[in-house]
Amino acid sequence: MIRFNYPYYPLQWYKNGNPVSGNAGQFNYKTLRQGDELRAWWWLGPWCLEKTEHVETAVFPFGQEGVDAARAWLEEAFNAIPRDAIEAKSAFLDSEPWTPPAPEEEKDEDAPPF
Repeated sequence: MIRFNYPYYPLQWYKNGNPVSGNAGQFNYKTLRQGDELRAWWWLGPWCLEKTEHVETAVFPFGQEGVDAARAWLEEAFNAIPRDAIEAKSAFLDSEPWTPPAPEEEKDEDAPPF
């Protein structure tokens, strides 16, 4: 059984702008201080935050209360997801490799339209 275990870092960790990220099975998360806010993200699947299409986001005021609220929000999300989705072992092996989108062709404004 996979359990959610958000690490406990001192508030100074966040003050220094360090991210906190991890996973519990297919449940991935990240928190990061941005100015006076603490942003939190979670998503499912084998890919990183930047390569995932569906990502849930929340913003909390920065401080210990915000860190605690972000931790609670992530834990609540983790507990709401069916265990078979979190514990899927084949998701990485069954998925296609990520490939960047094809570059768009530049149009020549002076070229004839045919």
